[in-house]
Amino acid sequence: MRVVNLTPHVVTVVDERSRVIRRWPKSTRPARVEAVRVPVGLEVAGVPLVAERRTRANLPEPQEGVWFIVSSVVVSAHPERRDLLVPSDLVRDGRGVVTACRSFAVRDSLARGIARAQGAETVAEGEAVSA
Repeated sequence: MRVVNLTPHVVTVVDERSRVIRRWPKSTRPARVEAVRVPVGLEVAGVPLVAERRTRANLPEPQEGVWFIVSSVVVSAHPERRDLLVPSDLVRDGRGVVTACRSFAVRDSLARGIARAQGAETVAEGEAVSA
């Protein structure tokens, strides 16, 4: 399987001992989602409330055998896509800056489908699924 990074950051995956497993360079054309905010005329504790709608990202068309690394915001704006990966189990340095991840996350429904395809009888809610 081919993996393409569509984030503006280098994506580094490390194992439990912080050894680099794989690294993908940052994208020169990252997938972005914009937020359109509309005031709703209400406040909470003096803070204005807005309704927020996300735009669609500039994603490439799905390709057989290709996964795309994107942000969780991009995934939420594209519920129809089954080829999106989000860096998960983030590793941070002493200043709190993300330096790597230990896994990729996919939509729960996709994880369940992968598990079924691999012969798992059931996947309990919250159970880890490897792909």
